Amino acid sequence: NYMRSPLKFKLPREETFPKIDSETYTVQIMTYRRPTTLIQTITYLMQAPSMEKVIVIWNDVDTPVADTDLPRVLQAWPKPVDIVVSRRNDVTARWKWNQRCTTEAVFNIDDDAYINVDAIESAFKVWKHYPDRLVGLYNRAIFLDEATNSWEYALRPTKAKHATKVFGMVIGKTWFAGKTIMKAALESGNPRYKQLQNFLHDPDHERKGCDDIAWNMFLHSEGFPKPVSLTGLPVFGVGQPGVTGYNVSSDQDAKGWLQYRKRCVDELMAIFGATEPPLPEGLLHTVPLKFPSVKYWLRYHRDMRLVKQLLNTM
Repeated sequence: NYMRSPLKFKLPREETFPKIDSETYTVQIMTYRRPTTLIQTITYLMQAPSMEKVIVIWNDVDTPVADTDLPRVLQAWPKPVDIVVSRRNDVTARWKWNQRCTTEAVFNIDDDAYINVDAIESAFKVWKHYPDRLVGLYNRAIFLDEATNSWEYALRPTKAKHATKVFGMVIGKTWFAGKTIMKAALESGNPRYKQLQNFLHDPDHERKGCDDIAWNMFLHSEGFPKPVSLTGLPVFGVGQPGVTGYNVSSDQDAKGWLQYRKRCVDELMAIFGATEPPLPEGLLHTVPLKFPSVKYWLRYHRDMRLVKQLLNTM
């Protein structure tokens, strides 16, 4: 056990009391050709006290689950793990409500990232106050660069705070969402959903790394309230040398990643027929997570380093 108390946070006065009484959440992880990092991530998540179960969306249609270590490891995990095998590699699968989910809240996390479980528990508490919204752990901004008259993607939203036009979003690495949001893609009669799905899976143009921007835009177009984002939380990647993925791409080539995301925004705006990003205007409302003491902060980072070393040797 590392730390068993959630990090502190402060909500606006009108959000003092939770709007929903929910004790547990389901973790959803979409995975593609990374069984080792998937196992590492789930192993760590098993410490989360409010997690009821894990649903794995298996997008690797070419590799049977039985050919990996998952069946063996499943027996050792203390909480249930359901594996849903996709018919095709569909990145929009994580937008959708899964019938195996038995909780109101879903926590989505990438298969090559892990977050301190106390921070996840805190994010869950924040979600209870905003159950009708997407609650992300990391936010981004898209702003108009007046010098070039082009839309730019900012990793640090504060970079865009002085821009005349700013739009906010949360990234897909980690987020909480409720049943209503998760059912939007399933129940929507909006033909644009199919357009977005085709765009993300265009065999001539690799755009799967645009899926979270597309989903933020889709939810905004469907009339959902502005997302909420936590701040102040570092993220750690797991995995073996040579593992590829958008985590790795963004870490190793930040400039290239920004250009990739900028193209996502431009091309998605064209799909929506919009001259501005179809996203909530202004920076997102943020809920800062606070470490109760310097000692806690030092222990947090020490434990994260130790866990990363441990998982990478599994």
